[in-house]
Amino acid sequence: MTNLQKLRVRASEIRSKLNELSGVEDLSDEQRSEMDALSKEYQDVERRSRAAIIAEGEDDEGRTTPAEPDAEMRERVELRGKASLTNYLLAAARGRLPDGAEAELAEAAGVEGIPLELWDVPAEAEERAITPAPGTVGVNLDPIRPAVFAPSIAPRLGVEMPRVASGTFASGTITTSVTAGPRAKSANAPQTEGAITVTTATPKRVAASVAFAIEDIKAVGQANFESILRENMSMALSAELDNQVLNGDGQNNALTGLFQRLADPAAPGATVTDFDDFVSAFAGGVDGLWASRMNEVAIVVGVDTYRVAAQAFRDATGQDLGDISFADYAMDKFGGFWTNSRMPAAAANVQQAVLYRTGRSGMRTAVCPHWGEIGIDDIYSGSLKGERQYTMHVLLGDVIVVQSAAYAQVNFRTAV
Repeated sequence: MTNLQKLRVRASEIRSKLNELSGVEDLSDEQRSEMDALSKEYQDVERRSRAAIIAEGEDDEGRTTPAEPDAEMRERVELRGKASLTNYLLAAARGRLPDGAEAELAEAAGVEGIPLELWDVPAEAEERAITPAPGTVGVNLDPIRPAVFAPSIAPRLGVEMPRVASGTFASGTITTSVTAGPRAKSANAPQTEGAITVTTATPKRVAASVAFAIEDIKAVGQANFESILRENMSMALSAELDNQVLNGDGQNNALTGLFQRLADPAAPGATVTDFDDFVSAFAGGVDGLWASRMNEVAIVVGVDTYRVAAQAFRDATGQDLGDISFADYAMDKFGGFWTNSRMPAAAANVQQAVLYRTGRSGMRTAVCPHWGEIGIDDIYSGSLKGERQYTMHVLLGDVIVVQSAAYAQVNFRTAV
């Protein structure tokens, strides 16, 4: 669990306690002191959360950072803000090595191509001034608007992305523990042998390519023409990576994603419609091992399922039991409840979801290895036609669920 995730869990705990105390009509001096202390701590947690968002990325696109960034990591974050994807690509087109902040970031990341961490998409779109076209053209073109992609979902599910220098990646987990137990005097100790299960991943390639004619660039007369298209390619590549981590079926060169690693439960017979149906799904995630309370259970659902939850109120006939929908209630009381456009669409009115137990901090639960960097190939194709073409690729491995007990697939029937 990243530092940002830990802070969010703590913020949820503080909110729950403050809500509990606010419902007490006559607070004791001890309770008032506790409320004051919690209010101050909540402000501090919020401040640290904002700092973590800047350091780690709001929905960190597949990268895990230390819980408390050291001086080297802070320098990396600063370099990442100065480096430009455009400068990497221009250097490749000119047959040169990158220099300046780009060279420093590549050296710090230990790669020769584009560091994978440069995939981070800014929280706010860059403000570009309108660049007037030449007077002979007679057109003032507004900046090109970027395409919109859904935020990354893998980090919220605890999928870490360690870098592999070379070779195959392997992850081992103790799947059979040794046995301990009381014994009589001089009796032998239990002799159960432990077992380790090793899962390996080999590199697979995710690629994207874009080409544009030099006539179009000159006709537009905008400096951000190539930049925005290159950014679009990078974001598209990142989006496909996130999609593969979640939905890859392992066929035809696709990654093996998280849903392929989890057992698919039987389709529910009843349609999920009310508040308590969703509460039951969260309650079923408490196992006393990875989640010992409800705010240590998070669920990522499909868009259709979330829409139902957003309209589920805890009302009974003739009674007004509240005006908060389950979707709002879950974010305050549980470990997380959200949706993402990359979640599988409903099939036969049944939609898949992932339950993630977050109660054991500091332990790796799932991993998707990558081989270091974004590579640039084929920058000369189309030169006879006056075209500039860029092909970028990144090597990734299958998702490995290290601690299977931390995850579960749950299904919701959203209609009959």
